[in-house]
Amino acid sequence: MNEGHEDDRVVNVNAGSDPDPDPARSQDADDQVRQIMDSTPTLLRPGPRRILIAGARRKIAGELIACLLEDRRIDKILAVGEGACPPGLLGHDPNRFMYHTATLDRRRQVDNLFLFEEFREHPLDTVVHLAFSGNPKGYDVSRHEYNVNAARHLLDASLRHGIGKYVFLSSDAVYAVGPRGDYKVAEDAELNLDPSSPKSVRDIIDAEFYCRAKMDSPGCEVMVLRPAGVIGGGVMSGLNLLFESHPPVLPIGFDPMINPTTKERLARDIQLALMLRGKGVYNIAGPSPGPLTRFLEQRGITPMRVPGPLLRQANRLQRMIGQTRYHAEYQPKRLFYSLVLDDARFEAAFRQRASMLSAG
Repeated sequence: MNEGHEDDRVVNVNAGSDPDPDPARSQDADDQVRQIMDSTPTLLRPGPRRILIAGARRKIAGELIACLLEDRRIDKILAVGEGACPPGLLGHDPNRFMYHTATLDRRRQVDNLFLFEEFREHPLDTVVHLAFSGNPKGYDVSRHEYNVNAARHLLDASLRHGIGKYVFLSSDAVYAVGPRGDYKVAEDAELNLDPSSPKSVRDIIDAEFYCRAKMDSPGCEVMVLRPAGVIGGGVMSGLNLLFESHPPVLPIGFDPMINPTTKERLARDIQLALMLRGKGVYNIAGPSPGPLTRFLEQRGITPMRVPGPLLRQANRLQRMIGQTRYHAEYQPKRLFYSLVLDDARFEAAFRQRASMLSAG
């Protein structure tokens, strides 16, 4: 808005019947507009992109890779995961896509990812860290070490090898939820540092802190994205696992507000974060908030209600008989209290400039 107002003012000064009596002031205005116009193209990171995507076995990774390969500015993608290449990735152009198996909590294996022959002349310039083990089922010390070491090794290697952009996909689980929370939660809201919180949530917060400690590193834009709950077929988010339950079990008398996103929208948001300049911590969410039951009704899902104190017991019984993979104890307050993410900063800095990608 300020850019448009500034531009209109200069046009009026130059074309109006009452010329500016101070030529120096008029020249300053022209210079300001010129600076705005000159800075706009630089928001788009120049040159073709060569991207490493860690955590390629996740559903969001497959969606992101397909989205990126539609852009001819993406020169090559190196997808990294544990185990064989997922079937959904096998059909991509081998000239622009390659898959490699690596254990990301091993420093040497991470370093080797940046030394492939395919990237010797044109090195990798972007890293996306999706390889985070947040499933509370079977969580143990080895999984904790994997989360912490993978985050540290991948970011450290990115800084050593001259990566220009590093994006860590966090979670809305890092926020404290309760009866006194704000209607819309901004990036500076209170974090869930309760000692009784799930250990996987504390791993995410630790990884975030490590990223934030490196955000002033010269030459590398470090970003942390905190998405709202993701819904869509096969997605392993807590919210989607709740939606896929038969039936979802909710506490009587509570209908929290949420603004979930989809894997398609999340993939587009990550693409914007990769292609445009910017660093810092950003919320990303769906386009409109609403009560949880509204999103269930839109999908033809009818929940079952139980008294609040019996919620976890009912959830455990459902898991035992195979009716759900949702863990109510992972985020125990989420079915009682609202969590609506305020992603206005990401909207202004990235989504409003999405046309730059199509124009480029």
